[in-house]
Amino acid sequence: MDWTSLHMQRIPASGTLRMFDIAAKLEAQGRKVYHFEVGQPDFPTPQNIVNAAIEALKQGFTRYVPARGIPPLLEAIADRYRKKGIEIDPATNVIVTPGAKMALFMGALAVIDIGDDVMMLSPSWPSYRVMIRNAGGSPIDVPTGPDFTLDEEVLKQSVTSDTRCIIINSPNNPSGGVLTKDDLKLIYDLACDYDFVIFSDEIYETLVYDGFKQTSMLEVDPEMERTLVINGFSKAYAMTGWRLGYAIGNEETVDNMVRIQQNTTSCATSFVQVAGVEALTGDQSSIERMRREYERRRNIMRNMFCSMDDVSCSTPKGAFYVFP
Repeated sequence: MDWTSLHMQRIPASGTLRMFDIAAKLEAQGRKVYHFEVGQPDFPTPQNIVNAAIEALKQGFTRYVPARGIPPLLEAIADRYRKKGIEIDPATNVIVTPGAKMALFMGALAVIDIGDDVMMLSPSWPSYRVMIRNAGGSPIDVPTGPDFTLDEEVLKQSVTSDTRCIIINSPNNPSGGVLTKDDLKLIYDLACDYDFVIFSDEIYETLVYDGFKQTSMLEVDPEMERTLVINGFSKAYAMTGWRLGYAIGNEETVDNMVRIQQNTTSCATSFVQVAGVEALTGDQSSIERMRREYERRRNIMRNMFCSMDDVSCSTPKGAFYVFP
């Protein structure tokens, strides 16, 4: 008997994590492996964050917590955006999730219906395509120009009568491109004209170079009328294995995501959320140290590719990838 559902026949395995598994097996055999398959910082999690988790464990903070997230972390997330001039109600506009990937997954289930078209700025992270299909939607690639530039006509031509959503990621994986505020305004205006939702994946927000500024879509749509922002702790604080992310959106969308979480994961891990509070409210100097080191490495990698015959490589403005 074939136990595989028709639904799962549409869901491929992650190529990135398949290669990561192969690399892990080689490392277990004592082989030296250079990881180019998964977007994972090679820095340790800052010690103050680790200590906060250890102390929470010692205090017995290991039970279920509210599906939306613990109040101190919801408040810390809201305060992070208040410092950017964006007002967020921690009680209604925020949900904490087991990683930013889960926030994207739940957001897709909360917004996308069977038969909906979902645009993605291309090149894009492969998991977006799978999440869209998992929710019953159809992914639509929207090509970008050199340096991840947008073309208004290409964007408009990609909209269909079934368009429900666009997923954007800035700084971008894998191109390293960074959308400007004008780019975000163009996308928002188009969303208003054609009535679709914007998923803004801002997980690489702290990693920008050469004086470029990362602009949150919430600076363009502060009322969260049609924006869901996805973010997390993996990249900024080197916390990939901790699995801690969050989403910010309007009350209706976030409430729907809370219901999904109540009936799936229940909550993000309790003591990990305590570590998240420390990450946002404690010493922030590690962010700049990591950013400077990534910028140094970026320059080396770009120069290496550009020195090769018949290979060109733009200079990434953000994230920690080069895309020759």
